[in-house]
Amino acid sequence: MVKTEIGQLEKALSALVHRPWLMRRDYWASQIECLLGRPGLSAPDRQRLRALLDLLGTPVAECRVPVQP
Repeated sequence: MVKTEIGQLEKALSALVHRPWLMRRDYWASQIECLLGRPGLSAPDRQRLRALLDLLGTPVAECRVPVQP
């Protein structure tokens, strides 16, 4: 289920990056942070979410969710 949600986020952000006037950066960052906060997230999924935050220009260190190894 998480993989599907991450895939949907990737598609939405890919489209929005090309139309920055439509992007609500804080909304998308909070959606990603919510997923990052889920327990049991696999390393590849965590990496995908971090890449999406990077795409938004939100450094991982800026996240409100603690990053787990």
